[in-house]
Amino acid sequence: MARRIYRCQIQEIKRLEEGLVILRFRPQVAFNFEPGQFTSLEVPGLTSDQETVWRAYSFALPYELSREHGYELCIKQLKGGRAGTYLDTLKVGDWIRIRAAYGDFTFHSGNDRGVCFIGTGTGVAPLRSMALSRQFQKADLSFGLSILGYRVLAEVPYIGDFERMGITTIYSLSREKLALEYPFAHGRVTDVLKQMRGDFPWSNTDFYICGNPEMIREVVQFLLQKGVPAAQIMSEAFESSSSATGVKAA
Repeated sequence: MARRIYRCQIQEIKRLEEGLVILRFRPQVAFNFEPGQFTSLEVPGLTSDQETVWRAYSFALPYELSREHGYELCIKQLKGGRAGTYLDTLKVGDWIRIRAAYGDFTFHSGNDRGVCFIGTGTGVAPLRSMALSRQFQKADLSFGLSILGYRVLAEVPYIGDFERMGITTIYSLSREKLALEYPFAHGRVTDVLKQMRGDFPWSNTDFYICGNPEMIREVVQFLLQKGVPAAQIMSEAFESSSSATGVKAA
């Protein structure tokens, strides 16, 4: 898919707890993308001698819903950073520029197989795009499972969206101190995986993993030890610096 620059107008900015920002916009010219792909947001220099930089964020809605409701990004805003400072200046009606679309982290499962989405933080964005997509709805899947990791409940941006697609969902909270019951669990996503039932069909499940690199390494190592073929493990890492080759945080 060709990558070009699109001028877009902001429709909505939701500033949630824990520094999360939901940014929704409409491009002057609509463009297609695959569920799981990402875009690069232009961040102008804060001063006359600063160069423009680009920050990459995954689409949180699939293309067909983006056309209807607006293209959406889920961003972790880092205060004091270039993108974080830029986001503070934006308001509804402003124009931004993006480059799209990037990425090979896309949904392609089916044939009576299971799917497990594993994400932490804003790594939920591309997984949500996959789960809400037409491709997911048409896939001949045996089951869907999502394991989403956060520090506390206030960080969870999209409660209920995976469940509405018939996906069994567990929210793993690493720092929540309250007594929690299903669908909430204490600990990290790897703790949830280790507690899976003994007859879980590891070798007949495709895993889509998105979040920080350390989590991905731990999860991939665990899955390989369970006998999951490497070809059934798809991942994309979120990091703190910008790049045109991966999904990064603000």
